[in-house]
Amino acid sequence: MGQRSSTETVVAIVQAFLQRRTWTQAELARHVGVAVPALRKRLNELCTSGFPLDREEDHPHVFWSVPKDWFPGGVVFSGEDVPDLLRQLAHLPRGAARDRLLGKVLEAAPRRASVGAPANPLVTRIASQSEESFLPFAEDSASRRVALRVRYFTASRGAIEWRHVSVQRVVVGPPARLVAVCHRSGALRWFRVDNVLGATLDDHEPFREADSPAVEAFLDASLDGFHAGGAPSRCAFFVREPEARWVQSSLIDPMRGEAVAGGLRVTVETTAVLVVARFVVSLGAAARAETPELAAHVAELARGALEAAIAPFG
Repeated sequence: MGQRSSTETVVAIVQAFLQRRTWTQAELARHVGVAVPALRKRLNELCTSGFPLDREEDHPHVFWSVPKDWFPGGVVFSGEDVPDLLRQLAHLPRGAARDRLLGKVLEAAPRRASVGAPANPLVTRIASQSEESFLPFAEDSASRRVALRVRYFTASRGAIEWRHVSVQRVVVGPPARLVAVCHRSGALRWFRVDNVLGATLDDHEPFREADSPAVEAFLDASLDGFHAGGAPSRCAFFVREPEARWVQSSLIDPMRGEAVAGGLRVTVETTAVLVVARFVVSLGAAARAETPELAAHVAELARGALEAAIAPFG
């Protein structure tokens, strides 16, 4: 083994415990690059100076460990991981939280990892004030299983009111939405984060759990953040060429397109038939509904749009 200064050895030991919390004495000596007696001397010095090391013997091995809560509140990234971390942070919507984290990483990053970072070519959307203010509460509600009290604007009634919800899923969007059990109705509902005007966790209100299969079925039957209630219906429509070429890449998940003679056939099982109908109507003469319920909605929307268009000139 080569010669290392005591300072180099101590730094290498600390770095080793940042990577792993438990080492055998022999393995740690090889990793640090010193003989076992020299390693043992430095480890004992660290213990004497207050470093939180635990020593256990299990013949023929000696184990050294740091507590699970050592380095509290921090996460260590290697220099090789920093560029990937910066890249992922740069993909997030622009906002105060993202900028603060990017600044901290850039400040602490090795010089080679941070070169060129300020000239990021990515263009991302700006996070809304609601997302920055209220998404953390929603995520805590879902992860900690604590009820969330929200001041919410219900667009269908034009009403603003306080209510309790139990968040089951957070769909980051855009737009960001929540799937939650509404304590008023006792059912799963969609809530748009940009309609939240205030939020607080409420430990005094029991959290209402929805079983995972029910939540997944609710998500599968929804479309673009809408669930009309009841059982899902099969919707199908045909899009002719050449419009089918760009419609294929513009479908709303979980719509699925299949190439057929002359165009594209799109199908989906959903409760949100009206949302599908609006999509079909937006395609004008390029699309044709192929299932009865969808066709009825399309006809009603098209008639309304036509009447509104000709009314000022009638």
